[in-house]
Amino acid sequence: MTTADDHWPATLQRVVALLHFKLADPKANPQGLTVEVRQDLTILPALIQTAVKAAIELDQWVAAESKEAPVNREAIVARKQFLRALIAEPPGSTRSPFTMGYDAAYRLRLEKLIWAAIADHPRRRLEELAAARP
Repeated sequence: MTTADDHWPATLQRVVALLHFKLADPKANPQGLTVEVRQDLTILPALIQTAVKAAIELDQWVAAESKEAPVNREAIVARKQFLRALIAEPPGSTRSPFTMGYDAAYRLRLEKLIWAAIADHPRRRLEELAAARP
Protein backbone atom coordinates (compact mmCIF):
# COMPACT_ATOMS: atom_id res chain seq x y z
CA MET A 1 0.00 0.00 0.00
CA THR A 2 1.14 3.52 -0.64
CA THR A 3 0.57 6.60 1.42
CA ALA A 4 0.31 10.27 0.57
CA ASP A 5 3.89 10.82 1.82
CA ASP A 6 5.63 8.25 -0.42
CA HIS A 7 7.01 10.93 -2.73
CA TRP A 8 8.95 12.78 -0.02
CA PRO A 9 12.21 10.75 -0.09
CA ALA A 10 12.58 11.37 -3.84
CA THR A 11 11.50 14.99 -3.47
CA LEU A 12 14.04 15.68 -0.74
CA GLN A 13 16.80 13.95 -2.73
CA ARG A 14 15.98 16.20 -5.67
CA VAL A 15 15.98 19.27 -3.44
CA VAL A 16 19.34 18.54 -1.82
CA ALA A 17 20.85 17.69 -5.22
CA LEU A 18 19.98 21.21 -6.40
CA LEU A 19 22.23 22.74 -3.75
CA HIS A 20 25.84 23.65 -4.46
CA PHE A 21 28.18 24.16 -1.51
CA LYS A 22 31.37 26.14 -1.90
CA LEU A 23 33.93 27.82 0.31
CA ALA A 24 32.95 31.29 1.39
CA ASP A 25 35.00 34.37 2.02
CA PRO A 26 35.82 34.10 5.75
CA LYS A 27 35.04 37.78 6.28
CA ALA A 28 31.63 37.57 4.62
CA ASN A 29 30.54 34.19 6.01
CA PRO A 30 32.08 32.88 9.24
CA GLN A 31 30.41 29.45 8.80
CA GLY A 32 32.80 28.71 5.94
CA LEU A 33 30.37 27.43 3.31
CA THR A 34 27.95 29.23 1.07
CA VAL A 35 25.01 27.54 -0.54
CA GLU A 36 23.84 28.27 -4.06
CA VAL A 37 21.12 26.69 -6.15
CA ARG A 38 22.37 24.90 -9.26
CA GLN A 39 19.56 26.11 -11.52
CA ASP A 40 16.89 28.76 -11.84
CA LEU A 41 14.27 28.09 -9.17
CA THR A 42 11.48 29.84 -11.06
CA ILE A 43 11.23 26.99 -13.58
CA LEU A 44 10.71 24.39 -10.85
CA PRO A 45 7.39 23.42 -9.25
CA ALA A 46 6.34 25.56 -6.29
CA LEU A 47 6.79 22.66 -3.85
CA ILE A 48 10.42 22.21 -4.93
CA GLN A 49 11.09 25.95 -4.70
CA THR A 50 9.71 25.98 -1.17
CA ALA A 51 11.68 22.89 -0.19
CA VAL A 52 14.93 24.37 -1.53
CA LYS A 53 14.42 27.52 0.53
CA ALA A 54 13.67 25.37 3.58
CA ALA A 55 16.82 23.28 2.95
CA ILE A 56 18.95 26.42 2.79
CA GLU A 57 17.41 27.63 6.04
CA LEU A 58 18.12 24.30 7.75
CA ASP A 59 21.70 24.38 6.45
CA GLN A 60 22.10 27.74 8.16
CA TRP A 61 20.77 26.22 11.39
CA VAL A 62 23.34 23.43 11.11
CA ALA A 63 26.10 25.96 10.40
CA ALA A 64 25.13 28.02 13.43
CA GLU A 65 24.87 24.86 15.58
CA SER A 66 21.58 26.20 16.89
CA LYS A 67 20.58 24.70 20.21
CA GLU A 68 16.95 25.83 19.88
CA ALA A 69 16.53 24.29 16.43
CA PRO A 70 15.97 20.56 15.88
CA VAL A 71 19.52 19.97 14.61
CA ASN A 72 21.18 16.68 15.41
CA ARG A 73 24.87 16.33 16.12
CA GLU A 74 25.51 14.07 13.11
CA ALA A 75 24.49 16.84 10.71
CA ILE A 76 26.79 19.33 12.44
CA VAL A 77 29.72 16.90 12.34
CA ALA A 78 29.06 15.97 8.69
CA ARG A 79 29.03 19.65 7.68
CA LYS A 80 32.28 20.32 9.56
CA GLN A 81 33.98 17.32 7.95
CA PHE A 82 32.82 18.46 4.51
CA LEU A 83 34.12 21.98 5.19
CA ARG A 84 37.51 20.63 6.33
CA ALA A 85 37.76 18.50 3.19
CA LEU A 86 37.00 21.53 0.99
CA ILE A 87 39.59 23.63 2.81
CA ALA A 88 42.24 20.90 2.36
CA GLU A 89 41.85 20.88 -1.43
CA PRO A 90 44.23 23.00 -3.49
CA PRO A 91 42.62 26.20 -4.80
CA GLY A 92 41.24 25.84 -8.31
CA SER A 93 41.30 22.04 -8.33
CA THR A 94 38.33 19.81 -8.98
CA ARG A 95 36.74 18.09 -6.02
CA SER A 96 38.43 14.87 -5.06
CA PRO A 97 36.50 11.63 -4.49
CA PHE A 98 37.33 12.06 -0.81
CA THR A 99 35.61 15.45 -0.69
CA MET A 100 32.71 14.17 -2.78
CA GLY A 101 32.17 11.47 -0.14
CA TYR A 102 31.91 14.10 2.59
CA ASP A 103 29.58 16.09 0.33
CA ALA A 104 27.32 13.07 -0.13
CA ALA A 105 27.35 12.30 3.60
CA TYR A 106 26.31 15.85 4.46
CA ARG A 107 23.57 15.86 1.83
CA LEU A 108 22.18 12.65 3.29
CA ARG A 109 22.19 14.16 6.79
CA LEU A 110 20.52 17.30 5.46
CA GLU A 111 17.79 15.21 3.80
CA LYS A 112 17.13 13.40 7.08
CA LEU A 113 17.12 16.68 8.97
CA ILE A 114 14.60 18.20 6.57
CA TRP A 115 12.33 15.19 6.91
CA ALA A 116 12.59 15.27 10.71
CA ALA A 117 11.62 18.95 10.67
CA ILE A 118 8.61 18.53 8.37
CA ALA A 119 7.37 14.96 8.94
CA ASP A 120 4.26 15.79 10.95
CA HIS A 121 2.81 18.11 8.27
CA PRO A 122 5.21 18.40 5.30
CA ARG A 123 3.67 21.17 3.21
CA ARG A 124 2.90 23.48 6.11
CA ARG A 125 6.29 22.92 7.76
CA LEU A 126 8.14 23.56 4.50
CA GLU A 127 6.26 26.82 4.06
CA GLU A 128 7.12 27.86 7.62
CA LEU A 129 10.82 27.09 7.10
CA ALA A 130 10.91 28.77 3.70
CA ALA A 131 9.24 31.89 5.15
CA ALA A 132 12.26 32.35 7.43
CA ARG A 133 14.41 32.94 4.31
CA PRO A 134 14.42 36.49 2.93
